[in-house]
Amino acid sequence: MQYTHNNEEDRRKMLEAVGVKDAEELFDVIPAQLRTAFGGFSSDGFSSDGLTEQELLRFFEETALKNKVLTSFRGAGIYDHFIASLVGEVISRSEFSTAYTPYQAEASQGTLQAIFEYQSMICALTGLDASNASLYDGACAAAEAVLLALRVSAKKKILISSALHPQYIKTVQTYLENSDAEISFVNVSSPGFIEKNSLDASLDDSVAAVVIQSPNFYGIIEDMRSLAQSAKTKNALFISVVNPISLSLFCAPGEYGADIAVGEGQSLGIPMSAGGATLGFMSVRKGLEWKMPGRIVGQTVDKEGKRGFVLTLQSREQHIRREKATSNICTNASLNALAACAYLSGWGQDGFKKLGEVNISKARYAFNKIKNLDGFCAKFENAVFFNEFVIETRKDAKKIENALLKRGILGPLDLSEYNPELKNCLLFCVTEQRTKKQIDELAEILDKV
Repeated sequence: MQYTHNNEEDRRKMLEAVGVKDAEELFDVIPAQLRTAFGGFSSDGFSSDGLTEQELLRFFEETALKNKVLTSFRGAGIYDHFIASLVGEVISRSEFSTAYTPYQAEASQGTLQAIFEYQSMICALTGLDASNASLYDGACAAAEAVLLALRVSAKKKILISSALHPQYIKTVQTYLENSDAEISFVNVSSPGFIEKNSLDASLDDSVAAVVIQSPNFYGIIEDMRSLAQSAKTKNALFISVVNPISLSLFCAPGEYGADIAVGEGQSLGIPMSAGGATLGFMSVRKGLEWKMPGRIVGQTVDKEGKRGFVLTLQSREQHIRREKATSNICTNASLNALAACAYLSGWGQDGFKKLGEVNISKARYAFNKIKNLDGFCAKFENAVFFNEFVIETRKDAKKIENALLKRGILGPLDLSEYNPELKNCLLFCVTEQRTKKQIDELAEILDKV
């Protein structure tokens, strides 16, 4: 599409149509300090007739040069992983990048096959029987899993680990705000994970589902097998929230008896992009597939016996009566799901396992390096973790953050913002992207703060 700028007469007519006297009034909801001298607020430095394409490109190029690329030691849900060139090459093909949601699904066999392949990989990754075509993000997937559990159970109580990602907790609470469901929490013990006896004490016959994250928000691996067994004693569904990269090394949800597995798929070939857009994945054991939200693509044969793909399930309110719909999810993150599919294909089974080993190895190196610095110690010394870990410090967290930023490093997350009991505790993240030199530099800066 060619660039066409607006002149003063064009602006006047548009402002008149929406009922405001000028652009200042139109955008007065934006704090003044956030507004730029661009877009109609001021003509300083620009022609009153607007910008030409050449001027606009120069403006953005000069603005882009102000950006800083930081070395990230922060995770907490969005992670800095290497993305091979093949991912961008596949998803930028015009067949995929221009494809829209499959309303006339069977006419778009390529799109359906891509979704089917994605679903198959998520099932292989999680060890469960069926996957949907993806959801919006991990928090959304967790909330939808809770809704699924409530749909198949006459019970109304949901037990959630206090070590579930805080944003996931808030999303679940928002989803259930106007329902008659009850949310209760199981607190982590001093080692940083949920102990079986704590869960057993909270379980009763009114519990519809138990939601446990592993690695949890503090990076610690939970004993998911024993926790799932506890949930089964009260006929509660077990919802596992997982980091997909961790499944390269740790037990798949289907192997320890999870009924539903969900998580954030950003690690699977999606750039961090300031937190989005990403994809949420969901898979379930056999018997729950017809209660899943969104779409399921299935494989079949046509009348000539040739392989084909169809939308097996579209249990959303745009296709069926609202009161019969499983969710108001309108679509799936198709392009990002395709990226995840390409990412997993590129690594292969052996490569994917190696990726997990590198993550855990580098994180362990950083953990040992930092915990032995003066003024730092491990918060959960004996816990098994994946690529995130908690360090307690006697030093000022804000000073640490500022010192690291001056050296171009995005440092750890201050956990006191999320849990007052973890005052002076920092959540570090190390992925395969971080080098030994970068980790050593991090430790050197921390030591000198």
